[in-house]
Amino acid sequence: MAWGNTAHRRVHPDVAVRVSSVFAVCRFIAQAIGCMSPRLKVRLGGKTLDAVQGFGDPATSVNRQCVAALRVRPNPWQSPFDFWTLQGYWTALHGGGFARVVSGIRGSMTHLIPLHPRRMRTTQLDDYTLGYEWFDEKGRWSRLQQSEVLHFRWLGDNGITGTPATDTLSTAISLARELDTAAMAHWKNGARPDFVIETAKRLDDTTAARYRSEFRDLYGGENRGVPAVMTNGDKLVPMQSNTMEQSQYQQLRESILPEVCSHWGVPASLVGDAKAQRYGSPEADNLAAQVWCLLPWQKRFEGAVNLWLNDTYGENTFFQLDNRALLRGDSVARANLYRALFAMSAITPNEIRDLEDLPLLEEPEADKTFLQLGFSTLQMAANQAQKAPAGAVADPVPGGADDSQGESVPAAGGFTVGQRVYWAEADGVIEHLMTSGTLGVDGSPFAIEATPEQPAALVRVYMNDEPTEFTVGKLTSELSATPLSTDSTGGTT
Repeated sequence: MAWGNTAHRRVHPDVAVRVSSVFAVCRFIAQAIGCMSPRLKVRLGGKTLDAVQGFGDPATSVNRQCVAALRVRPNPWQSPFDFWTLQGYWTALHGGGFARVVSGIRGSMTHLIPLHPRRMRTTQLDDYTLGYEWFDEKGRWSRLQQSEVLHFRWLGDNGITGTPATDTLSTAISLARELDTAAMAHWKNGARPDFVIETAKRLDDTTAARYRSEFRDLYGGENRGVPAVMTNGDKLVPMQSNTMEQSQYQQLRESILPEVCSHWGVPASLVGDAKAQRYGSPEADNLAAQVWCLLPWQKRFEGAVNLWLNDTYGENTFFQLDNRALLRGDSVARANLYRALFAMSAITPNEIRDLEDLPLLEEPEADKTFLQLGFSTLQMAANQAQKAPAGAVADPVPGGADDSQGESVPAAGGFTVGQRVYWAEADGVIEHLMTSGTLGVDGSPFAIEATPEQPAALVRVYMNDEPTEFTVGKLTSELSATPLSTDSTGGTT
């Protein structure tokens, strides 16, 4: 028989899944879909809310039964993870997954019943909607409308049904099955014996058969591996296998997994390919799996559910699969992300605790966002730097005297509080006078020690006869009660 006939032979999905590579890839996709948390959301007044937050709002008709069917309990015997994993497995292996929508009195979704793809037939009706036929357990065909079925499709050439991957991957699957059969035959000694016995005596057929039988009884079966004792000059010679044949077999076996993975778009390193693990980093493989494999699957499932939701509840209701659990980084990466989001007032403390599965805090402040006030634009910073005299600092507390460590006196050094004073760089009004202690924060470069002989003054800087946000510390000996004039050399007198 020509090899081409074997290559195009259709492989049944139940046979294909016995190939470990096929099962590994289907398992990877199915469990990834199951790990994505289902979310039902509504758009209300320009905002996107979780459907639970929209309960009771007249603008949305989403009810609790629909939310429960998609997120909490799709049917009486399956959890959300079980249901979505099963649909992912069916879609990856059979090319499509199906679930019957069981509706309540008002037409809302109450349960989702899985329907096996092998029992379904899909056709397009005259109005371009899809019709379904379901072969039930009693051997009867039942007709279902598009509004009664959630249909998840893989790639296909007609847009109606998905093509089973076992059809397009039949060559690799057939080869893998043949290699499994050859390996089983080889290890059962059907391909070649383990050794031969060489003897100097000539044996007839009857003696040779008896010799072979006795040797098998002594060293075969459970006694395999027991050292053999040879007599009369007999020799036990191991059979050397064909090295080239072994090499070709191993190469064929190793080529199956990458080919199967490339068919579904799954990085081979994530399903056990040791060679692929040596050539790429885990982070790069995880990102490639998210972007080129799982994201299309996520959109495929969201689209199927949204098609039903839009017909029932309108375009403002939509379904999402939250893949953040699959993108979860290590503890250091998560801490850096939360720190950045918190600093830009994008997340609250309780939202961080919720993402880390920690109990929420009852304090009202835990549900508020916070913003650092020490930020400014470049232009504002440049303008302030041009306006501020040397040694002046922006006063965080109105009045500026809160940072001083000495008691203010009304007059000292020939000046009084509230007096307009001048110095080389600018002018201002005295707000605080001290004859003892430290003006400013002790130990800072702007701190000034005040004494009775050298009083210190905190001066509010003025610009164009208007007070600014800057204050400056000065010794009274540096101040003048009258404006300073500029001489011809540019100095002050």
